[in-house]
Parts: sequence; C-alpha cells; structure tokens
Amino acid sequence: MRRLFFLFTLVSACSGGIAPIGDGGIGADGPLGIPDAGPRADAAVPKDAGAPPPTTPIGAIYFAACLTKLAAGRTDRVLRFYTELTYTPGGASSDGTLALKLTALKLAQPGNLPPATVSKGETVGATYSSTSAVKPNGGFNAEFGTITVPGTANPISGRDIVFETAALPGHFQAGKFCSQIAGDITTPTVITLTGDDNTCIYFPVKEGDPPPALAVDASDFAGGCPID
Repeated sequence: MRRLFFLFTLVSACSGGIAPIGDGGIGADGPLGIPDAGPRADAAVPKDAGAPPPTTPIGAIYFAACLTKLAAGRTDRVLRFYTELTYTPGGASSDGTLALKLTALKLAQPGNLPPATVSKGETVGATYSSTSAVKPNGGFNAEFGTITVPGTANPISGRDIVFETAALPGHFQAGKFCSQIAGDITTPTVITLTGDDNTCIYFPVKEGDPPPALAVDASDFAGGCPID
C-alpha cells in the first residue's frame, strides 16, 4: 500500500494533477484522442537490437519518442523530438561517429495532442547537440549536459522540464534504433532517470511526415533498450 501511494505521489508531483489529454474516447482520432499516424506494424523497440551498425554514411531526420517513468506507462505522455542525425561508419575494429541534434516537438492544441507533422516548423525551444563514438557492436552514449524541454512540449504537466547530465546510452543500427534516457530532472520535480524504465525509440522519417503511431498500452517500449 505504501509503494502504491509513493508512485501516485511521484506522478502527481511531476504533473501537478493530471491534465486532460484528448477526449479519452475512440473515434476518428484513435484511442485517447491521439491522431492515428503512420503504420503500426513497426513501432516497437527493435527486436534485433544488437545488430551491427551500418557500413555506409547516413544523414537523415528521425522522430524520437521517449517514454519516461514519469509518464506512468501512458504513450500520450511521451516526449517527442525532431532529431537530425549524421552517422559516419568506422572500420571492423574502429569506432564510427554519431552526431545527434535534438529539438522538442510542440504539442498540438487543444488537447495536448502530437504535432501534425515531424518538421522544423513544429519544433520549440533550443536545439541540443551531441557527437559520440559508435562501437563496432553498435553501442553509443550521447551526452548532452543540461537540456530544457519547454512546457509546450510537455504532455504531462505543461511545465518546463530541466534535465541535468542528460545522456542517451543506446544501440545504433540501420533503420529504427533505440536508447535509454538518463539524467537528473531538477524541474518541475527532482528525480533521477536511469535504465529500461526510460526508453527512446527513433524512427527514420521524411520532413513533413506524420509522427509514427504508438500503441496505447506502451507495448512498443516493453523490455526497454538493450545497451552494449
């Protein structure tokens, strides 16, 4: 009973009360009022995580969906990022290089819904950059320092989120890939994020594509992201 009370208190502290998201019904916009977007078949954490990294350079846009334990398992509360990615492969026994630029995607109103498209015009706030080594087995750790997710991109409470020592340890491979999200949240609550309870999935998209749809039951994030 004390554990349940603690979890309820933690979520409430971050959210300041649960803000209504969508109409909660199932209709033209899908479950929980989340617009249906993109195919559902390939949304989950890569099942072949552990595959080697690509052997050819990549320069592309990705949609990042990050589910933290503050979301209490609700995919309508993922943090969404417009992600610019540049990858340079290494050799058979040498590291490659992964450059990431993350910018938060603002929520569509009314209803705190996902943005209509994954595009520069839907971003809000600063862009944060990191360049990291990619091991021959695909492992990487992108470190960002302190980042702020503006309240207009926060579907949990609508308040700014400040991460200190923010990092994305993950596994890079061709197509969709994943990472954990780690760091110390200092605003609007104080908590440390580590491990598989905090997972990001990165989907390759084209500028202006709709955000890929996520399963309402959070099964896409089941098992977290294995890191090397």
